[in-house]
Amino acid sequence: MKGSEFIMVMRVTGLASGMNIDEIVENMMKAQSIPLNKIKQQKTLLEWQRDSYREMNTLLLDFRSQLTNMKLSSFYRTRSVASTNEDIVSATVASGAGQSSYTISEISSLAVAESRMTNSGISKQSSNKVDTTKSLFTVQGAFANEMSWKQGSVESKSIVTKEGEPITLGLADGVQITDLENMTVEVNGIKYTVIDSGTPKSGEVMVNKDTGELTFGDTIAANSTVKVNYVTDKKVENKTITKDTTQIQLKGALVAGQIKLSFKDGTDTTIELSDEYTGIDTNGNRIGKIKDGDKVVGEINYETGVITFNSEFSNYFPAETENSEEKPKLELTITSQQNYFSFGLTTHTSKGQIDEKFLIQGSESLNSVMSKVNNSKLGVTMFYDSYSDKVTMTRKETGVYNENGQEIEFTDGDFLTQVLGFQNGDSGNYIKAENATFTVNGLETSRQSNTFSMNGVTFTLKKTTDTPVTINVNNDNDALFENIKNFVDKYNELVEKIEKKLSEPKYKNYLPLTDDEKEKLSETQQEKWENMAKSGILRNDSILSGLITQMRTAIYSAVNQDDLDSAMKSLSAIGITTTADFTTAKLEINESKLKAAIEKDPNSIELLFNGTGATDGQKGVIQRLYDKVNATMDQLKERAGNSYSVNNQFTIGRQLDDLDDRIERFEDRLADLETRYYSQFTAMEQAIQKANSQAAYLAQFFQ
Repeated sequence: MKGSEFIMVMRVTGLASGMNIDEIVENMMKAQSIPLNKIKQQKTLLEWQRDSYREMNTLLLDFRSQLTNMKLSSFYRTRSVASTNEDIVSATVASGAGQSSYTISEISSLAVAESRMTNSGISKQSSNKVDTTKSLFTVQGAFANEMSWKQGSVESKSIVTKEGEPITLGLADGVQITDLENMTVEVNGIKYTVIDSGTPKSGEVMVNKDTGELTFGDTIAANSTVKVNYVTDKKVENKTITKDTTQIQLKGALVAGQIKLSFKDGTDTTIELSDEYTGIDTNGNRIGKIKDGDKVVGEINYETGVITFNSEFSNYFPAETENSEEKPKLELTITSQQNYFSFGLTTHTSKGQIDEKFLIQGSESLNSVMSKVNNSKLGVTMFYDSYSDKVTMTRKETGVYNENGQEIEFTDGDFLTQVLGFQNGDSGNYIKAENATFTVNGLETSRQSNTFSMNGVTFTLKKTTDTPVTINVNNDNDALFENIKNFVDKYNELVEKIEKKLSEPKYKNYLPLTDDEKEKLSETQQEKWENMAKSGILRNDSILSGLITQMRTAIYSAVNQDDLDSAMKSLSAIGITTTADFTTAKLEINESKLKAAIEKDPNSIELLFNGTGATDGQKGVIQRLYDKVNATMDQLKERAGNSYSVNNQFTIGRQLDDLDDRIERFEDRLADLETRYYSQFTAMEQAIQKANSQAAYLAQFFQ
């Protein structure tokens, strides 16, 4: 086969000669394939070499990350902090903070978060407290104060905008948006003010109550996420049911007497069903009948929203036919309303004033309401204590953020103020927010939080006091020692792995296995053979051995910095030297000598490692190593590329492409040769067959 050309050759395999032609040709082709196998082995060796280079580059990348961290001044300017009384003031310190001392002579007040509590229990009877897990509409009678409800359908929609398409809520026919003042619209988390007429300004959105179309005063980019919470006057749903359907699910806490179902029966007559409230069952649920005139066809649980059909309802379905593949269906249109309420909250926080509005369905529980508040952006925690029968609401942040008022304000609706009994303003049961007030180094100041930072030191005030507490920030020499020790460990780990690759034995008799050789070996045997063949693939590699030499030079050479202590110009001077084993470039640490050098002059330690300069002699050890490692990584990438490289971008890749071309050409020649062999043997067989026929013909005349 050459290219797309396909040559069909008739093969005659020894019928006349009695010879095994296939075996003969196979053996002849094996001999001819020996050079091809060598090229394939060469390709495999190059692939192994490429992968080994990439492994080394990954190793160097990890080490370079370590060097990058060591180029930061915070690596050397480690600090420790100590308080004379941790029970009153504790502190932590960031790397790089200046050495200093702070005396907090007085803490007159701690920062306090505003907390509001209901004045009394929320339940009507202490013996029958509100069940916070059940729907609010079901348990409303258990509240001490009467709940007021609105009727409609609470909806929530998330819209991903598309270029050139209107942004709409897609209202059903005859459905309108109501309770516009409690509607919320957010675009990518940014709130918009809702209006229902006029031209919207920036930050506003005009809502068409009849169509649900949203018109923004700002340009809304495509693929933006618009989240809308809103209320409609009713809920219109379309459901397809079969004869096997016995129940359908609507929203809970439905308004009795407002349920309508319409559909066409088997005679194509439009049927309209309605509900009739019948009373309360043993579980406290409101129950009603679904009726067609005087005929009862089902039952509805207004609390759960479940409609259950009886056998009478099945009579509305079209009759089944023998040839019908599908069961008869009804297309139902269902109209309903829910009981719901709304309320608003405002908090003042470090992020500014935050306003939130909540639409609560009657099917939701008090636990659900509290969870919505807690998960909002208000930054408050709301919970109910069953023992005291009270609800509390506490801002998560301490301190004063609203100088002229309260930190938590109840803005809209009467659920929080009337039903639960919270009070706005200074009245009621609440804890007022306060700032922490204290004196530090003679300066009286305040903070909104008991934990705050100054000059890289983070303080935490724990108690009021008039007893001075001193915070001292000093060098953390132990931490710097550990940082340097970790560097030496990383360096030694790198050197060990590179030296192992450079000294790995080479087994010249173990070449990559050919396909024929693999067939004769088990998987385990193949793996062992391949490991031997791969061994020494980077033995004495010039790039890696050059890096070892360069790193050794970078380590040993003196650092020429003007501000560097003359007795600390090399690593050996501070106790970091080569190991006794002269065959390796590994380092070892004289711990007492290194600790003494750190204690004596930590600034010189930083310059020795991290000094900068125009020449290699001026650069610190880490700067030198970074340059050498970076240059080596570039060399390895040029030779072996990376996982994102294509073959023509690196040396080994171009060699592999060349070998692939050679393999393809060789395989084409072998295919042609095999075809020629079979053609020749076929011709021979045909000649023998012809001779045999002639001999048989002549032989009949001599019988």
